[in-house]
Amino acid sequence: MRPAERGLQAVLDVQVTPAMTVQFAELGPLHPVYATYEIARHFEEVGRKLLLPLLEEGEEGLGTAVSVQHLASALPGMRVRHTATLDRLEGRRLFVSVSAVSELGDVLATGHTEQYVSTAARVRAGFAELEARWHAHSSGRGEQ
Repeated sequence: MRPAERGLQAVLDVQVTPAMTVQFAELGPLHPVYATYEIARHFEEVGRKLLLPLLEEGEEGLGTAVSVQHLASALPGMRVRHTATLDRLEGRRLFVSVSAVSELGDVLATGHTEQYVSTAARVRAGFAELEARWHAHSSGRGEQ
């Protein structure tokens, strides 16, 4: 991983859509505003956007943690800017502060992400092992 200075930033601009509102799989629609879990997804995405220029050839990053403190709401149609700011690098771990601010200037959320950098080959091997374990498990269950 390339070295980076504290304070390095990346930005992700998103327009909230109806599909990004609170809609639970089992319980159905709830609130017609930007869902916390969608903010978490965008926090991970902007954190990855910060990481990508730091990766050297043959490296890959894996998200290991995300936290969101949801502070205010945004409606479909509103634009939201997500900003990731590098807090620190510790070995092969990237620690990032994130925020989401609506076009009205409301701070919607703050939080943190962490990513671990490994070799792309090791990441692929881990996924292949998981797939093999899943295949062995699911073929033992038969068709359901």
